[in-house]
Amino acid sequence: MAALLRALQRAEQVLTTGAFLLMVAVLALDIIGREIAGGGRIWATPVAVYANVLLAFIGMGVASAHGAHLRPRFFDRAVPARWDALFDRLSDAGFALFCAAAAVMCVVMVRDTVKLDETDPVMGWPVWPFQCILVAGFAAGALRHAVYAARPDLRPAPDGGENAPPTEAQLRELTRAEPPR
Repeated sequence: MAALLRALQRAEQVLTTGAFLLMVAVLALDIIGREIAGGGRIWATPVAVYANVLLAFIGMGVASAHGAHLRPRFFDRAVPARWDALFDRLSDAGFALFCAAAAVMCVVMVRDTVKLDETDPVMGWPVWPFQCILVAGFAAGALRHAVYAARPDLRPAPDGGENAPPTEAQLRELTRAEPPR
């Protein structure tokens, strides 16, 4: 299971990095074209939007793999600490079910989009391949959190973000710094 999660995380990192670079490059080309040549590229915005969709939905997995996903913290103090492990497993199982249901709904949406032959209004491209990104993002979330629920030892420690207490290294650095004058 750990190897599967590592492979999934690596694939998500490669995809999100590529999507981010594509989005930045396309928008930069568009801006430079408008400023220098006096005209942008009509395809730049849709390509950047689709790259951003990939970045957001696959990036959800990157955040989860690092314990940095958004989660409600109001239960943290509402239940005794001895129940933390149980609530972690229940939240992972619940999120896995949510993601599985969302993936199924996205499959239905893709099926309907294919049936209706919907296309991007600017590019004329079929929309369904881009909608498959949603299916992949939710399916990966379902898999990852189902594994976390079954094997809590594989669950990453939560990343407290900027509100997290400082690490030992940060504390050492803070105590060495000169006081403001």
